[in-house]
Amino acid sequence: MRYCGIDVSARPGNQQLVTLHERRGSDGDRELVSTFYEPGTPEDVARTVLGFGGEAVVAIDAPSGPRLDLLAPGRPLRDELGLPEGRYERHRVCDALLFRRSLPLYPVPAVGQQLSAWERWIEVGFRIFELLAPLGLYRPERAPGSVMAPVGDGAMRFGRVVETYPDAIFCALLGHRPSPKRTPWGLQQRIAALKLRHVVDADGGLWHRTLDELDACAAAYAAYTLVNGLGSWVGDPREGVILLPVPELEDKYLKLPPPGRHALVAP
Repeated sequence: MRYCGIDVSARPGNQQLVTLHERRGSDGDRELVSTFYEPGTPEDVARTVLGFGGEAVVAIDAPSGPRLDLLAPGRPLRDELGLPEGRYERHRVCDALLFRRSLPLYPVPAVGQQLSAWERWIEVGFRIFELLAPLGLYRPERAPGSVMAPVGDGAMRFGRVVETYPDAIFCALLGHRPSPKRTPWGLQQRIAALKLRHVVDADGGLWHRTLDELDACAAAYAAYTLVNGLGSWVGDPREGVILLPVPELEDKYLKLPPPGRHALVAP
């Protein structure tokens, strides 16, 4: 099985693919061996993934489709979720549920809404989902009143391509919001989260990888949890759900207290 993660970029030729596959290490324990690919176009990435045939399961760091305004004023789902008036009206359901847990996301345009320049990466993401449509978009069965649930066994019958969000992946794995990924401590926490899940990189180790590669690797791990029943989904399947690699989300993901700093000597 190939567990694929794709980090999406606004630059068409900079889409990042990472795959994981299982093997037994020298000590007999399971390892998830990473393979890092050169950045490429959506077509390049999709061609590579589809070349894996029925073995590919894919998690993509981008919205799977436009907003359907299921949380617009007056919509019944607002009452089901207990959303305060005037909040989350222009969010997808999955985005609102993560925002409430201190996991903010970029806003997703509504159906028919023209994209601004900074939203071009979303359009690229839509294109990748379109190219991978033969694998089937993951749309789980939604029980009445349910907007989040463990993926359970046999999740692939609902589709092999799913949306995910690396920042939320790392928060879920760590149990808190790590420092920004461009800081030494933030980067170390993210790499540790992957290594603790038995992700290995035989070509020098994860410290040699770019931030985009690490995000794609986290997405690939999310794909692994879809197949193995270890993850959960959030959202309304009518407009798309987000997969995260834990069976249940915490109510909040907060930052750790900052390190101590001494005051300078007063004049």
